Amino acid sequence: MTDLTRQVVRTYVEQQADSEPTYLKAREIADDIGETPKAVAQHLHRLQTELAGITLEQWGRSKSITWLVQKETE
Repeated sequence: MTDLTRQVVRTYVEQQADSEPTYLKAREIADDIGETPKAVAQHLHRLQTELAGITLEQWGRSKSITWLVQKETE
């Protein structure tokens, strides 16, 4: 896991939060950025506490975790 990959995941999540609330899966992000789902999931767990103004929350779990991404309301 590199810092570059972490930054790419962070940027991806921030861009998704610009619109209305969205649900994402690590494998979908991984497909878009060319990384493994496991690496993306690890970054998402860490980013939960690091993103300012964005809520990144584990939402559901079936075969994989679904993440809710949305801008925090003021």
